[in-house]
Amino acid sequence: MTQKQTRDLMRKAVPYARKYLKGDWSIRMSMALREMVICHFLRQPLTAQNLEILLAKGCSIRRICKHYGASRHQLLCLANE
Repeated sequence: MTQKQTRDLMRKAVPYARKYLKGDWSIRMSMALREMVICHFLRQPLTAQNLEILLAKGCSIRRICKHYGASRHQLLCLANE
């Protein structure tokens, strides 16, 4: 991810944290930034590398399956390649 992409994610994360999340600001920003990163990688085509990144960032397999219209078996086959 480039520096420009990171800056754009931060610009999107701040309003998201203000509007939808409650509690301590640092925790809200952490959660909002994680959500923006996951959304960024969900916009990318499904590859084994993107699948690993999404899982490492905390995205659930159910959400990935629902977003891409793939089954768990297909994701498992992609991850094993």
